[in-house]
Amino acid sequence: MHKILLSGYYGYNNAGDEAILKSIIANIKKIDKNADITVLSDNIEFTKEKYNINAVKRFNPLHILKALLQCDILISGGGTLFQDKTSTRSLIYYTSIINIAKLFGKKVMIYANGIGPLKKQSNIKRVKKSIEKSDIITLRDIKTLETVKLMKVENENIFLTTDPVFSLKPDDNAQALLKENNIPCDKEFVVISVRSWDKQGEFTTIFAKACDYIIEKYDKNVIFFALQYPHDLKSTHIIKQKMKNNSYIIQDITPMQMMGIMQKATYVISMRLHGLIFASSVCTPVLGFSYDPKIDNLLNQIDMPVCSKIEDMSIEDMKKSVDDMEINLQSYRTKLENKIEKIKEMAKKNFDYMKLIIEK
Repeated sequence: MHKILLSGYYGYNNAGDEAILKSIIANIKKIDKNADITVLSDNIEFTKEKYNINAVKRFNPLHILKALLQCDILISGGGTLFQDKTSTRSLIYYTSIINIAKLFGKKVMIYANGIGPLKKQSNIKRVKKSIEKSDIITLRDIKTLETVKLMKVENENIFLTTDPVFSLKPDDNAQALLKENNIPCDKEFVVISVRSWDKQGEFTTIFAKACDYIIEKYDKNVIFFALQYPHDLKSTHIIKQKMKNNSYIIQDITPMQMMGIMQKATYVISMRLHGLIFASSVCTPVLGFSYDPKIDNLLNQIDMPVCSKIEDMSIEDMKKSVDDMEINLQSYRTKLENKIEKIKEMAKKNFDYMKLIIEK
């Protein structure tokens, strides 16, 4: 029985990170059904109950040290853990856990990570050091691999994969979920996912006008998802209140349920990375916004359109992007259908490299 410790952005009810965690746990169980899995989580009761595994408070130093001492393997990731856009503190947190694990003689896998942006030279050195110490590293996009090469990392066990969420399967009960939420099924619908932003008033007004445009010009329903629940609900409710037309919110559902509903959608407009991943993985065209390298990297990988940079967004841009999506919908869908199987195969490679380190 292997003892495996998972480190990432877990326990915050972020649909993307929870989907990553679900895929990691499923992969571990395929390799060793009796594995003893512990997660560093912000909400240990939530994590224990949801996944039926052990959890340790992610900011309790003594509990973290104990978990590191007791484990055989540390898996760090996925997500974009190594970046200093949010703060240097979070980067130090994740690299320190890797460094301590290696100090204790544990095997370490950096799992399907994105890296960057890294602005400070000291942080580049920190990340380089942690990568060089790790036993196996999988990276989720080509830009991250290029970043690692520019850092001149000395480690032969670095492999290009993609986000592990691409390997998840959608819930096939979407129609029932729509009915449960009193959403009429007599029209096509578009799924929207937003997050908070600095210029809250301006961007929510633009989104509200764009949603009304979709309803009035194209006769579609608009359904909102909060991918980080309940954090994203504030912006969602503001947009809904500003709209002239009726719209719908589905909240507190699983990532697989989101994927199931997105599979039925005409297209998805998302500020959240995993909103774009959930939709594209079921071949539903997506429209994204440029504000973080991880978004640009994904949209480039799946060859889907960028509306604009968030800070430069206008209602004119939104209308043009919606019109383009409506006119070229089948073309975008065909693009995804031609790409997605290869991307899913790359996602499965995360499992292959995990199997290698667990069984080594």
